[in-house]
Amino acid sequence: MVNLQKRLKALRSLKNKIVLITGGSSGIGEATAYEAAKRGAIVVLCARNLDRLNMVAKHCLILSGRPSFAYQLDVSDPDQIDSVLKTVSHEVGSIDVLVNSAGFGDMQAIYDEPRQTMEAMVKVNVLALMYLSRCVAKQMMNQGYGAIVNLGSVAGKIPTPNSSVYSATKAAVINFSNVLRMELADYGIQVLTVNPGPVETNFFDQADPKGTYLSHLPSAFMLHPAVIAQRIWNHVGYSTREINIPRYFSAVAIGYQLFPGLGDWVIKHFFALKK
Repeated sequence: MVNLQKRLKALRSLKNKIVLITGGSSGIGEATAYEAAKRGAIVVLCARNLDRLNMVAKHCLILSGRPSFAYQLDVSDPDQIDSVLKTVSHEVGSIDVLVNSAGFGDMQAIYDEPRQTMEAMVKVNVLALMYLSRCVAKQMMNQGYGAIVNLGSVAGKIPTPNSSVYSATKAAVINFSNVLRMELADYGIQVLTVNPGPVETNFFDQADPKGTYLSHLPSAFMLHPAVIAQRIWNHVGYSTREINIPRYFSAVAIGYQLFPGLGDWVIKHFFALKK
């Protein structure tokens, strides 16, 4: 652990560090890019919407005074991942921090969930994150340090109705990150899992177009993406394993593990009251 701390110390300042962010065109990815730029990073953005990416990259340039890069990428396609990473290596340099922020949800009961949507969630939320982590980890192992930030979710720890597939993908991210952390620690690579609660982004435009899921949540539960971005960069370069936002969700998750039957009753009763 001491050796890991020494290697990671250089990442506590993002000045001139190369940060690659997937899902960088909106939401948490966009906010994370802006916060990294404010701290002097060279930001590399990846997402499907290239026009939107270019807008975010221009704003990062204004914030940092350093070059920012935008690459169109569908993370569900491993061949595209290989191609973009090769281009980044040639045009920008070695990645110091990878932020796996790309992902989406669909809030429906399992019996209403289309098979194609289920498969897409697993590909984007889990398999793409795993493959990107694998590819970038190899490069970081060669350079002797780095950080991989994986966006999980409180949904991966605390189940709620109508989110079975999404919750399963985020539980997979959390457990994958826990194992990845052990595998990479000896190489000076931090693996940080970030588990936010509901966030004020366009995530719910797709996940919950009718507003059914959101109607069950008090507005006080909603988080601003800028808050999450600040928390992420405040913990990169340290031995932090996991961030749960808000913090009280950590206690709720522990309570659910200790008393799952009671937890199921409380959650189902809470959602029933909101119907």
